Amino acid sequence: MDPNIEYLELAVDSWDSTSAGGQFWKNGTGPADQLQFSWPKFYWTEKSPDIIAWKLISAEIPNVFDTITTGSNTFIMTVAGVPTTFTIPPAIYTGATLATALTALLVAYPIAVTYSATTLRLSFVYALANPWSITFTDRDTAYSTLGFLPASTTSLAGAGTIVSTTVANVTGPYYLYLNSRIMGPLINFNLTDGSPDGTGTPQMARVPITVNKGEVIFYTDPTPERYFDFFAGPKFEVFDLYWTVGSDQEQKPLDMKGVPWSVKFGMLAYRQATSDLRVKPAKRTANYLS
Repeated sequence: MDPNIEYLELAVDSWDSTSAGGQFWKNGTGPADQLQFSWPKFYWTEKSPDIIAWKLISAEIPNVFDTITTGSNTFIMTVAGVPTTFTIPPAIYTGATLATALTALLVAYPIAVTYSATTLRLSFVYALANPWSITFTDRDTAYSTLGFLPASTTSLAGAGTIVSTTVANVTGPYYLYLNSRIMGPLINFNLTDGSPDGTGTPQMARVPITVNKGEVIFYTDPTPERYFDFFAGPKFEVFDLYWTVGSDQEQKPLDMKGVPWSVKFGMLAYRQATSDLRVKPAKRTANYLS
């Protein structure tokens, strides 16, 4: 390695935060004082290195986030020409429990919903003669969870069964994004223009969800020798972190329900003392996020 460059690591625990990095979270069902543990702000003023490259080395993330969350939990049921928007309560679901919740929502029609563990699809059963349909107006609906396409309508002229078009994604997302409103735009990790928020955004790393609800995701970067360019400028002293659902169009911070999670960053930085490595940078006053 270039003698003017040093490798360093930064271990971050959500419970080490003393304040929140933002003002809202997705489906924030937890107490307001837990926001800082879902969207924590951290200060790193003791060393404040001149970072030139960055990588998420590892992470430990409890899988406690809801299968269905606010902003992607609605659909329109039209019966006899009358449309009604239904909102699925945010929660952690299985196929069977989601079918039960949907049946309770649609009980007035009545429409019964079942889930097949064989086909992995939901079936909506209506016994009356009225024309009826299920509509998902856009991507900010429950289309994926219920097994339908965005901007789609499925109709029947009378009594019958509507089966979800695709496999119902009842277990929730397959991956998460690690985000930072401060660091994200400075890191050369990109999404395509058609993805949530496009490019130049807070996303910094993609972490697969490899465990069931209630278990812990243990992530290790598969290519630790490769780093993203980091465009922080002179110094780096304060930052925020939060998780979002990778398949979610809103990309709002997930409610981590107050549980601790941790990440470890690897960084390359210019050495702050090339002649005497015992020299320690002076402590600087932290800047505050706006």
